[in-house]
This record gives sequence, C-alpha cells and structure tokens, in this order.
Amino acid sequence: MIYLLDTNVISDLYKENVRVEAQIRTAKTQLHTLAICQPVYYEIMRGLLKKKATAQRKIIQGRILPRFTWIDLTDADWMKAAEFWADSVNKGKQLSDVDLLLAAMTHRLNATLISSDGDFDALPITRVDWR
Repeated sequence: MIYLLDTNVISDLYKENVRVEAQIRTAKTQLHTLAICQPVYYEIMRGLLKKKATAQRKIIQGRILPRFTWIDLTDADWMKAAEFWADSVNKGKQLSDVDLLLAAMTHRLNATLISSDGDFDALPITRVDWR
C-alpha cells in the first residue's frame, strides 16, 4: 500500500507527535510505501522560509523528509487536479491548489492520503487521520 503524506503529518513529526510517529513505524514495519511529493515540499518550505526558520528547515530536510519515498507529479495529475477543482467548485467547495494536486496524486496511485484535513473528504479519495 502507498501512503501519501500531507503537510500536517510532517508538522506532526517535527513536533514529535507520538501517535503519528507510531503509525509511521507500524506502516514501515508492514513494508508500506510512505511518500511525499512536490506540493507537500512546497507547502513546508514556503512556511519555513516565511518565518526564516533555518534550524527547523535543516531538521525537516535532514532528518524527517529523507525517511520517505519521493513521488513526482505527472502531467495527468495536473489535469485530474483541474477536474477535482471544477467538480468541487460546482458543489460549492473551494480547495487549495496544493490540496487538489495532492488528491490527484493520491487518486492516480490508488493510495491513501494521510491527513488531518477534512477538506479532502469532498474528493473521491481515501483519507486517514493518524492523529
């Protein structure tokens, strides 16, 4: 199984959330793929750059992110994100582009998104909250 991690999971790991850390260990023990992608990396880095959080950035880049598999976006992910955007807006729900891209990847990979963000529930993907 592939688990795609949202930005809030990386934050939880930085804050040493024991429940999330235990779920990560269990998934790795069961040989599941735990993955991150460009939208998550972008969201993490923009926040840290805004705060000029150089020490946090080193920890996240040096100790947290290397624990996970990197999966790239594809052209098809951009198109699926656009479809998700149109569908959600037509239903009166506005999601961020980062969330739409993450959902598109989750859909393509037939993965499970690990996120505490309930906004994803408006999309046809599987989401689990490890908090």
